[in-house]
Amino acid sequence: MLSISCVYLCLPTLACAPFEVNRLSTARDGTVGPMRWERLFTELEAEAAELDGQDREAEIADRTRAEVARTSWVDRIRAGIGTSVRLRLLGADLVEGTVLQVGSDWMLLRAGANDVLVPVHAVVGAVVGTVVGAEGAAAAARVAAPAPGEVGAPTWTAAWRVLARDRASVRVVRAGGSTVHGVPVRVGADFVELDQTLGQEQRDPAGGGRVLVPYAAITAAYTRTDSPTR
Repeated sequence: MLSISCVYLCLPTLACAPFEVNRLSTARDGTVGPMRWERLFTELEAEAAELDGQDREAEIADRTRAEVARTSWVDRIRAGIGTSVRLRLLGADLVEGTVLQVGSDWMLLRAGANDVLVPVHAVVGAVVGTVVGAEGAAAAARVAAPAPGEVGAPTWTAAWRVLARDRASVRVVRAGGSTVHGVPVRVGADFVELDQTLGQEQRDPAGGGRVLVPYAAITAAYTRTDSPTR
């Protein structure tokens, strides 16, 4: 009779479960396993996000430079309504106050007890400060409101029409440092006529009750915020 001998072999088991073997980065046949794909997708998404962020930053920087290139210094001051500013004027005069309003060729500052009307042509330098408050916007809406018959005319001439309408007492500083006090009674295309017999008692050395001041000669015009209008 043929006898069959049996041999029993005892083999150690794999330490990892079938699911864990399946998540090895590379399978035995050389194909990429699930873990490698997940890592690859994660890296690609991270690189795409980084490139997209760099593109956005570059685009924002380009747009910012383009906007700044089209901005005038008056626009820069206009954007800071409610902030403090120090203006260096022709003749080395300094005016410091809160920006209330900015027109096309003038700006209005609140400097202590005075509102100061400054023509753009008289400014030779400006130092922009920090935010002061919101009082400027409300005051500017009242002081720089257009006169009857004018629909929003933010010009130097329009600002003088407001002062003439309110019969405000004004101290005008001219190029060279001389001053003249009076109430604007006539506003021309390139001059303002002040009546010195109204308001302050000081008169122009040239004599006469009225004085004509060319706009080109004015560096600043001061009005008191607490002075009543006539």
